[in-house]
Amino acid sequence: MKQNKEKGFTLVELLVVVAIIGILAAIVLVSLNSARGRARLGSLQATLASTTTLAALCTNDGSSVSTPTSATVGGGDICDDTSITAEVWPSLQSQSLGGSNSPYSYTTTSDTTVSSSDSAGVAVTCTVATGSCIRN
Repeated sequence: MKQNKEKGFTLVELLVVVAIIGILAAIVLVSLNSARGRARLGSLQATLASTTTLAALCTNDGSSVSTPTSATVGGGDICDDTSITAEVWPSLQSQSLGGSNSPYSYTTTSDTTVSSSDSAGVAVTCTVATGSCIRN
């Protein structure tokens, strides 16, 4: 009797390889999603830190910090006295990733703090005097 041996992979072996590739792809997608959220938060912190520097210039010269025209779109002068700085509040809509992630919005703007949060409760508060930002 002569045996006929063909070279190649069986169907079961190919299915196992496809399943392993699928599991690895799922792991990569989950880790990318969390990295995207951290990048979004870092971008918000940088935006708010830049506004606190301008707010400090304003308060150091005896003027006061104004509120943004819109909570998410920003707009309006940061300082009541535009001779000190004519910068406007930046938009926070660009911080959004779209989809289920809501954009950040300004929640507090005063002579001492600038803060922002999203609908999930992730918030960042920056202190005008020190220029430091923390995640709440």
